Amino acid sequence: MARQPLIASQFDIRPDEQGWQAAHLHGAAQTAMLFDGVPGFAYIVKDAAGRYVSFNQSVMQRVKARRPEEIRGRTAAEIWPGPMAARYDQQDQWLIKRQLPIFDQLDPTLYADGETGWCVTHKYPLYVTTGELAGILCLSRDLPEISRNGLINEQLASAVDRMVIHFEDKLQIADLAEQAGLASSQFSARIRKIYGISPADLILRSRIRAACALLRRDDASLSQIALQCGFYDHSLLSRQFQRMIGTNPSSYRKWLQTQPQSTLVPWEPHWPR
Repeated sequence: MARQPLIASQFDIRPDEQGWQAAHLHGAAQTAMLFDGVPGFAYIVKDAAGRYVSFNQSVMQRVKARRPEEIRGRTAAEIWPGPMAARYDQQDQWLIKRQLPIFDQLDPTLYADGETGWCVTHKYPLYVTTGELAGILCLSRDLPEISRNGLINEQLASAVDRMVIHFEDKLQIADLAEQAGLASSQFSARIRKIYGISPADLILRSRIRAACALLRRDDASLSQIALQCGFYDHSLLSRQFQRMIGTNPSSYRKWLQTQPQSTLVPWEPHWPR
């Protein structure tokens, strides 16, 4: 007898019945299978209304669901504890309003063993070729050791929010450290422990990622994109972009125009070197 996929029922999306949006969500859902056997990762695909379409086994374990039907079609508010659900919904609304991905946010979560801890979350909007929002793809990675050691709290998460979703603001490390309730050296050490890079590099990475998304999305001028991403002029954007991506923004935009349209944009901006 043929072996049945362990989680096939979580991906029961029929594009022929539900149109192009479902087809795009179906494609995103298949990727969840890659994460199903990987501990410490939660993978979720939501439709444009915030309803859970597909998810990996880890999500079911976290919320003690015995069957996929207990989650599918429900919203975060119906699945997660109130404060967690409110934060997740707030992220989704920011993403929809700004039409930008979210990377590296610190979120409270439930672990599979029932404990509460923290995770690093990435979210990406999924669009059909007409530009209509089809859904949201979410990936989170648990931080159990760091959580157990008490290195993350709401103050630190709030400071990280400023770094990764308010990147257009003028950000000073000393101010961020004060917001986190830490000395600057302690703050830098915490960020390095969580992300493996300095606070300044985390801010820069957030800005460059946003610039990549804007270059993909529309025809705004480089000066406009620079200001939206926290650079005071397009020349600074170009220098930092060249350093991180390996090419300048104009060349990156031209290269994007040669690529096939895809709902699943790579997590990391890349350039064929």
